[in-house]
Amino acid sequence: MKKIVSLCLALCIAGGLVFAGARREAKPLLGVITPAADHGFTAESIRHGEAQVKALAAQHGFDYRYLTAFESGEQSNHVDTILALKPKAVVLWPVTGDELRSAAQKVLDAGIPLILYDRFIEGFSPTAEISGDNVAIGEGAGRYFNNYFKDQLARGKVNYLEFKGDSSTVPMERTNGFLSTADKNFNLVQSFVTNWSQQTAMEQMESYLNTKSVEEIESIQAIWTHDDEIVFGLVNAIKNYRGSAKINIKLINGVSAGEGFMDLFENSGLSGIDFMTYTFSPSMVRDAIDLGYDALQGRTLQKSYKVPTEMIDKTNYKSYMQSEIYRVRYSL
Repeated sequence: MKKIVSLCLALCIAGGLVFAGARREAKPLLGVITPAADHGFTAESIRHGEAQVKALAAQHGFDYRYLTAFESGEQSNHVDTILALKPKAVVLWPVTGDELRSAAQKVLDAGIPLILYDRFIEGFSPTAEISGDNVAIGEGAGRYFNNYFKDQLARGKVNYLEFKGDSSTVPMERTNGFLSTADKNFNLVQSFVTNWSQQTAMEQMESYLNTKSVEEIESIQAIWTHDDEIVFGLVNAIKNYRGSAKINIKLINGVSAGEGFMDLFENSGLSGIDFMTYTFSPSMVRDAIDLGYDALQGRTLQKSYKVPTEMIDKTNYKSYMQSEIYRVRYSL
């Protein structure tokens, strides 16, 4: 009799464990795949993304997997890993959009909502897309440059250098926006691709200053960049220049409006150069995670979301540092 009772208890316990396991597996899963931390913006974004999905999962009782990768191939593998877990929704921030086309299509083919963040896939239609307003950043910068150099533009051409991030849709949108509003008398002398690296930007600027003629160097009046990190590299290169040419650069722009950029307005160490940037906070990834949760809940999403941007220069940076967007960015 004792053996029978023991056997029944064992079966009940085993059944309870199986049932509990089934309940755990039944939790809806949100998959999040982002680039790894190759520079400051990405590192900040990962912290915000992980914090947001962790908080939502604890509050609403779902599971999640947050995976990062430096390369598109590794991200594709992460998509397969997530799909094997049968997620209810996927948030994907591609390293390079076109290289993730096949992996992204797998998600849609499986009937799973897909939210693309920041870098898009040309000609591809996910469930929803969300990013900062890159076109507006470019357009706004073009108008700012026009106003800043209005006297010089009235007299003739203004030479400038461009320092892009990479070959993704983000720089393309920013450059196209800039060209759509910038005066036709702005003359692009040379364009560089930095891969969002402060070090690379510094080396490229140092090479330019050390290999070009005095006349070429002195002709540059503006630098149009795609990120604050790039600006830091350029500032270091200009400060380190010991050549005979006079630096006539009057304006350098960034994108991100991070804490380090705020210091440039008063402590750049460069005389006669003004700075301007646009808000593009790493905390925006929280909005992408929120959309992923909405999709997991079965809610209908818009096709496209744009996070508004704001111009920051020496006239308003102090008030910006007291704003809510700045507080959230540095809340972690």
